[in-house]
Amino acid sequence: MPVDVAGQRPNVKAELKVLTRLPVVFALLTTVMSAGAMFTLYTYIAPSLQNITHASPMFITLMLVLIGIGFSIGNHLGGKFADRSLNKTLTGFLVLLMLSMLLFPILAQTPIGAALALIVWGAAAFAVVPPLQMRVMSVAHEAPGLASSVNIGAFNLGNALGATVGGAVLSMGMSYSAVSIAGAVLTALGLLLVFIQMKMTKEPVHQFS
Repeated sequence: MPVDVAGQRPNVKAELKVLTRLPVVFALLTTVMSAGAMFTLYTYIAPSLQNITHASPMFITLMLVLIGIGFSIGNHLGGKFADRSLNKTLTGFLVLLMLSMLLFPILAQTPIGAALALIVWGAAAFAVVPPLQMRVMSVAHEAPGLASSVNIGAFNLGNALGATVGGAVLSMGMSYSAVSIAGAVLTALGLLLVFIQMKMTKEPVHQFS
């Protein structure tokens, strides 16, 4: 057996230690908050449209298709712009996500307004996914595989967080408009985490181009 085989084995303890570093923790928390913001509205999108827009089942189906188109557009744009500037892409689309959720209760009072709000919201929601993944892998570059896997777990945790926050808002007797506002608050927390990370680390240059 070659003497260097043991040296090629992954150092699990060292990789796990990477995940405890503050920049990595903040990056993962940003994923949780961003995903949570998205799923706060997405989980309750059908009843939100029913209550705010007074939408029919057919209209709701069309809006779900439109959201899917927005997801595809956002994922493409997020990856494209993140190659140029990770921080600007992440902050820009998080701001757009927050604004779209703040304006959704107003715009969704008409079918056209709802359609415009949701395609922008869908694009912004998925545009943050590529830069979030790139940031985690950048700050945890010693363990990219593990960091990527944990980041997927953080996204799923955000899914649960968003559904829980939306449900809590409704259980307190608030309207479906407040669900979207709660999602905007989670987005603002994600933005705050990004600004903290920008102070802590330098933006990687052409690392994933």
